[in-house]
Amino acid sequence: MGAGGAMDVRHVVIVGAGPAGLFAARMVRLLLPAAAVEVFERAGPDEVSGFGVTLSARTLGGIAEADPDTHRRIAAASLPLSGIEIALPSATLRYDGFEVASISRSTLLAILREQAEAVGARVRYRAAVPPGAVPAADVAVFADGAASAHRGARAAGFGTTARAGAARFVWLGTPADLGGRTSFAFVRTPHGPMAAHCYPHADAGGTVVVETDEATWRAAGLAGAETVGATGGATVGATVGEAALVRLGDVFADHLGGAGLVGARSRWGRFTVVANRSWSAGNAVLLGDAAHTAHFTVGSGTKLALEDAMALATALAAHPDRAEAFRAYEEARRGPVTRTQRLAAPSMRWWESYGRRLHLPPEEFGLHFLTRTPAMTYVALRRRCPERLAEAAVLFGGRADRHAAEAPFEHGSIRLPHRVVSEAVPRLVEVPCPEDPDWSELDPPLPKVEDGCAVLVRAQEGREWERWHETVRYAGAVRAGTGRPVAVRVPADWRDGPGLDADGDSWQARVHLALLSGRIDLVAAR
Repeated sequence: MGAGGAMDVRHVVIVGAGPAGLFAARMVRLLLPAAAVEVFERAGPDEVSGFGVTLSARTLGGIAEADPDTHRRIAAASLPLSGIEIALPSATLRYDGFEVASISRSTLLAILREQAEAVGARVRYRAAVPPGAVPAADVAVFADGAASAHRGARAAGFGTTARAGAARFVWLGTPADLGGRTSFAFVRTPHGPMAAHCYPHADAGGTVVVETDEATWRAAGLAGAETVGATGGATVGATVGEAALVRLGDVFADHLGGAGLVGARSRWGRFTVVANRSWSAGNAVLLGDAAHTAHFTVGSGTKLALEDAMALATALAAHPDRAEAFRAYEEARRGPVTRTQRLAAPSMRWWESYGRRLHLPPEEFGLHFLTRTPAMTYVALRRRCPERLAEAAVLFGGRADRHAAEAPFEHGSIRLPHRVVSEAVPRLVEVPCPEDPDWSELDPPLPKVEDGCAVLVRAQEGREWERWHETVRYAGAVRAGTGRPVAVRVPADWRDGPGLDADGDSWQARVHLALLSGRIDLVAAR
């Protein structure tokens, strides 16, 4: 046993010199200075994949608390971004109140490597550890990414599951001046819809992540030879060539000012959601994307990796037994990781089907985008961008101070003075929201709905509040698939209790936002 009850760690081997592995090396040396720490990376220090990453104020705050010196260096090299811009074929909208810090991945890795080496960790590049070989160390940390070969060699011990999404995406760079905000460009092409997530960083240029559906990807001639990766059969496309970069640069020319796109061994992929029954086996422990992944559209990958590194080092320093330390690390991180994955799942689903919503009015589309995860509530939106919220309400129902349920409704032969109906008027075709919707399927099973009818999507009896977000998102999928009006069931007293000025979202606020964002058309009160 070490000092203060810590485990007597003499040797730690870390496989992978990404953010998780490098920050873990520094944190272990800071908390267990007697331990020898080695990081093995098969690539060279100049073979960085990816272009930029974003970090929230909360993530930076956690780094500052654990390691003020590293925080100072990351903050100094980062570019603060304020606001979100959504560029649609018919309009461009800006939403204030969404602040993050952006930093190029190469700069972040250089800082983390220097910080690890400054406290005595040894980082070895172009030094591969054969998959399946357990390093002879007290602790072997596998931080070799979502396609971890070391985890794959022990998949049964870790209980790995991996499920690939439906959309195609690729990380690219641009020399364009992207301004001081995060932007999302949605474009209709002759082959289908394409979208780009764009953000600058302190170094010249910025990051552009292009995402599209499978049919558009193939119709546009972007599909090349594919190989099967190590994570549950997820496919990875061939390296994006110059011709494809020119073609994509033309698609987003207006948004990029004609500056074009660059690739650095960039490949098309389908995002794979990785989970593990256990994050440790013997002397080996998983870290970062090797342990878990959450869709990149919630900006979580680097955040979770850095937080994992802090938690693992803290657990090793606090527990005398390795198994206890691994258990404490996993217990500390399971909750935050599970919550992030739950938030990321509907965002991933949204990006797989955004083309179905490009016909919506811009203000409605914008709210639909912002509320793609349950984390974005009405109260949060009113705090961040009240003007945009009021504008959407005016366009929806004519007044900013009126609840959306009071707006009149027309669809085909259905004419209603407001959006609240009984379960019999108009005629409703009932569809239960599944207990566990399979969001990996792009299309839910859809009912046949005749003209003059609407669809009632309902949660299990008495669980409307508990399953509200899930039910509303399922209702939105049914609405898009059938083209018919959709209602959701609410309790008879949904108007009672705190109103729209409550600190948290009341029933009134939830219904209001679901209507404004175009996920539902009606509410059915008992």
